This record gives sequence, C-alpha cells and structure tokens, in this order.
Amino acid sequence: MWASRGGREPQTVPEALRRAEQRRREGRDAEAAALVARVLELDPDNLHAHLLAAYLHVARRATAPARQEFRWVLGHDANHARALLGLAGIALEEGDAHECRDLLRRALRFYPEFPEATALLEAVRTREAAPPPAANATAAPRVDRLRLPGTGRALIIGRADGGLIASQPVADDAKDVSEALARTLQLAAATLGRAGLGPLHRAIVEDDHDAVFTRTDGDLVVSLALPRATDPTQGLLDLNRLWSATLHELGLAAGPPAAAPSSTPADTPVDRTRRVS
Repeated sequence: MWASRGGREPQTVPEALRRAEQRRREGRDAEAAALVARVLELDPDNLHAHLLAAYLHVARRATAPARQEFRWVLGHDANHARALLGLAGIALEEGDAHECRDLLRRALRFYPEFPEATALLEAVRTREAAPPPAANATAAPRVDRLRLPGTGRALIIGRADGGLIASQPVADDAKDVSEALARTLQLAAATLGRAGLGPLHRAIVEDDHDAVFTRTDGDLVVSLALPRATDPTQGLLDLNRLWSATLHELGLAAGPPAAAPSSTPADTPVDRTRRVS
C-alpha cells in the first residue's frame, strides 16, 4: 500500500494492477508501465506485475526485456499458459516456427482449452504448409499515385505471407511491419475460422499511436495507418478507396494480358459488337 495523491492514485497493489491492466487495454501504455513499475518496487515477486510488464514490452516491440519477463514468470510457474503463449509469439516474430510450435504444444498439454494458443498453432501450421512465393510474383504498383488521406501516416501493400510489395512513404522497417501485420492477420483469421465466423476481410489493429485499417482478400493485404482517434467508418472508407486504387495500379503494373493467337481467318469479317472482358 502507498499514499494516494489527491485520492486518485491506487493505494493497494491489487488496485494498481487492475488499473494498469485497464490502461494497457486502453492503449495508455506509459501510464500502465508507471503503475507496474511502482508495484514491482513494492512487491518484486508479483507474478501478475511481471506478466503485465512483459505485455507492455511486447507492445513497444522490445523483444529482449519481454522475453526476460516471460521467462521470469515461467521460472516461478513453469506451466504458466500466458507466459508460454507470450514466448511463442516472440519466437514466431523472429521466424522460429519450431520453437513457437513447441511452446504452444507445451501450453496446450496443460491447458487443452486455450483458444489463443490453438489459433496461433493453426496459424503456424498454415504458414509452414503454404508454398514459398514465386520471385516477382506480384508487380509493384506505382504507390506515388495512391493519394493518402490528409491524416494518413503510412500505407503498406503486401502479400498474405508477409512479403512487402510497396510502401508509402518508403521506410527501412516497412518489410518488418508487413511481416508482423501478416502474422497478426493469420492469427485473427485462425481464430475466426475456429469460431465458424468465416474468413477475415477487414481489421483494425491498434498500437500506441495508430489505428491500422487493413483489408485483405486472402492474397493481397492493404493497410493504412491513421490516428487512433479516427472514426472507424471514415477510416474504412479511406481504406476501401485505397484498396480499389491499389488493385487498379497492380493491374497497370502487370501490363495488358498477352493476346491469344487468332483463330479467325484474315479475310473473315469481325463482329464489332463482341467484347471480351
């Protein structure tokens, strides 16, 4: 317990952890981290606080401290399902499907009814079963022609396997973002499939600063980063416009289809009303 300031600061560790969890779910990670740090000062062996600290590191994409916190939890509870899932997610982020699969199986061995672990394991299997993309399978669109909305922060065009096709603006981490988004969508799609809700078409993925509006047809992924305060309806309208524009530019980049050899004799009149589309 610690003294409150103005009656607003929690006075007990459980209350602080409840507030930290609430702040984390609201995306107020800095406030959540401050509460967790204070709890760990008072109760260094609090397992819940270490788990929350790990989640907050994951949100910041700070892999090393997140792994350390998850391992601390497992050091005190060797079969902690959430810690195993957290380490599995990190392994998948780093491309270690074998380690990810082993951690998930370990979690499911002790907790068979663990939907998040089951969904992630299915996503790993789907990813491993998918054939490698052919080189230059998708032509790069002219993204400079794609006009982002005034509040648009970034556009990523990629494949469902995480391969980057194009980005606007061009950024060094665009490929990493595309791969991370693909993994998130694979997990979401697996979860929807298990629930019998059909394939994933649109999603809004939030981080500390942005709401990433995403559309996919199972092969192509178009994502638009907008401020978190963006109205969802407006964000989806902007995304749909960019989706259509991307399909148009991809068609232009691929070029016109090759003409099939004519089977019509040269001296035979052609019916001008016939169209092939």
